[in-house]
Amino acid sequence: MRSSQLASAQPAAVTCSTTPASYSYDRHSYCLNSYKATLTSWSPQGAVLGTGVVLVSATATLSAYSGQWQESQTATLSEATGTVLETGLGMTLTSSCTAACTATVPNPWAGSRLLKLGQSATGNVTFLSAPGAGLVSNITTKYDLKVNQPGTTPINIDATWSNPHTVRCDTMFADNTSTGCVISDVRPKLELSQAVYGAAAATYGFAENYLIDHWGSQANPVQRLADLTTQTGNRTATCQGGASRPFVTLPDTVPGDSCDEYPFASTYQGGTNGALCADVIPQLESDGIWHIYQDLNAPAVTFNEPCARGHVPLTQNSAAGGKVGNNNQNERIIDLEKYLVVITV
Repeated sequence: MRSSQLASAQPAAVTCSTTPASYSYDRHSYCLNSYKATLTSWSPQGAVLGTGVVLVSATATLSAYSGQWQESQTATLSEATGTVLETGLGMTLTSSCTAACTATVPNPWAGSRLLKLGQSATGNVTFLSAPGAGLVSNITTKYDLKVNQPGTTPINIDATWSNPHTVRCDTMFADNTSTGCVISDVRPKLELSQAVYGAAAATYGFAENYLIDHWGSQANPVQRLADLTTQTGNRTATCQGGASRPFVTLPDTVPGDSCDEYPFASTYQGGTNGALCADVIPQLESDGIWHIYQDLNAPAVTFNEPCARGHVPLTQNSAAGGKVGNNNQNERIIDLEKYLVVITV
């Protein structure tokens, strides 16, 4: 059989783009770099009296366990000429949101803030989403920047924009009472370390890397199945009495042996008849690498199998199953949503 050494994968925190007026995202945060608004002051005769450039930046971190989040906002007068250089600009920034959401604190600072060249105004706004029990809300955050030059009327700039990626908030966990929010356009990941989850993680890594469907990879993500009754049926079909070829435990080879299936029973890809799976025995060898061996009680592995059944100590099987469930809530992975499975060393 084959052995594999899987590379470590480190989750990357969101980094604000250096491109002006662009957003950056990860699953749990977003960042706006330097949205630009330009003001030109004209005389009644049409002559340019002065100009000003305002840059707005913002950052926010979402919570998987709350429908409320804060966004830190900063407006800076980055360029000024003529009368704008002399007087500065007054700035008012107002936030709003859609779909079962309210900006409970819509302004990062009270009223209009007068800024001279190089000065900034910074503050926080607060959004609150409250979708009904068992529901999902896809929220767009919106912004309105009003800029005026003291001594002139009317307000010279009314710049508006929206966050191009929605914030998804749901109450589909913890008995449909707990709200949490994520950037749903960012595909979630389940990360499982072989150092922590042992033979369970090694089984999943083998199946993802070597079996024909590569479930859990970028090319073929798995999909969360939320219904517990169907999960039980999937587990029965693959590892228990529903399999037309029984899984034979090997307690002398694998102490506390149990059947651990991949794709998971808690995915729509799970539930294949266990007779069709590759039955494998992961073993951690002296070289520090998990080697995957053929189960001689089962047909030879062809790598065309749609699933794997690993001989995994029950403690590792249960721990990995707990991680899958916790990750679903931590990442707010809802029914039918696709996610990646990342196996690390």
